[in-house]
Amino acid sequence: MTASRSLLTLAALLIAALGAAPGTIQPSTPAPAERVGAPYLLEVCAVSGEPLPADGGVVLVFDGGGDALQAGREFRFCCEKCLAAFQKDPKRFIKDIDQRIIADQLPRYPKSATCLVMKGEALPDPTGPDAKDCKLVVVRNRLVRLCCGKCVRAFERDPAKFLPALDEIVITEAKASGTQKTCPISDKALGEKSAWFVVGDRAVGVCCGGCKGKIEADPRKYLTRGS
Repeated sequence: MTASRSLLTLAALLIAALGAAPGTIQPSTPAPAERVGAPYLLEVCAVSGEPLPADGGVVLVFDGGGDALQAGREFRFCCEKCLAAFQKDPKRFIKDIDQRIIADQLPRYPKSATCLVMKGEALPDPTGPDAKDCKLVVVRNRLVRLCCGKCVRAFERDPAKFLPALDEIVITEAKASGTQKTCPISDKALGEKSAWFVVGDRAVGVCCGGCKGKIEADPRKYLTRGS
């Protein structure tokens, strides 16, 4: 091996050991996909229906598979095998997931809520025997009740236009119920100046913005498993 070739080899080894030479553009690592809509707060795997592990299992932010209403939706799985099964055929599982979400959220749906599109159009009591005698739509892990197919189509064209009104009703009913009396982070008593917001389909009151940020960062820690 010639001296010049030896020097080139040594230089290559040094660059590999120390990283790229100054000024070299490194390929960027794609940022993790961001969730759109409500977190996945069911306590069971989206595929197997088995309880999720304590750490929340394997998380997927779904690209939608060509369905704009599914894009950005979060799902959780008990293992990589279930994740792979979902990715192979998402449509096979989403219908069952939606039914689980309906069963979970329907009893908590605000009783005073009317149709979000046809405002003022009454809906059956969500806890009564006729609770499902309306249109039940699950959009990115959030149950919405509407009065008719026409309203479903209008809602699905732009869900973000209608969901803030539902959040407002959820918060109003939660405050009126007086069920939550303290901040789930600090345990400080809630007062008139406390901040309220919605995570998933649930209203949460907190004492400050810092506590709100902690809940939004890890909603499962405070809103599932009996917490």
